[in-house]
Amino acid sequence: MDYLNAHPAWWWLSLGIALLIIEMLSGTLIFFFISVGAFLVALLTFGLNLGGVAQGVVFALTTVAAVTAWRRFRPNPGDKVEQLAAASGLNSRLAGFVGREAVLEEAVSNGRGRVRLDDSYWNVVGDDLPVGSRVRIVAVEGMILRVQAL
Repeated sequence: MDYLNAHPAWWWLSLGIALLIIEMLSGTLIFFFISVGAFLVALLTFGLNLGGVAQGVVFALTTVAAVTAWRRFRPNPGDKVEQLAAASGLNSRLAGFVGREAVLEEAVSNGRGRVRLDDSYWNVVGDDLPVGSRVRIVAVEGMILRVQAL
């Protein structure tokens, strides 16, 4: 312990490594950006032999700056990247049905009917059509497929 007190840069370097290990276990990225502050303080303490108060101030300022920059530039759930992924049908079985053709298993009566796609039956809405009519899926509305006659 006396060695770490005599050489505080090693303490900051150890803290930075410990924070990186915690980051690897958590995967949140917050500990990575906090470790940036610890590594910067270690570097400045090695080079400039900063005092204890200066080390604390530099650590606080760099940690706040790094976390603020991370929060500002990280992708948010409402970002276009995630909207594009949702629009492309990624992880959405129903979105893959749009554009497919099928045969009505139950007539579309009063705007409602059923169609079989792959191994499942799906409720459909559209213009009234008899059983056996060929239809194209034009949209997905929740768990209901909108169809139009071919």
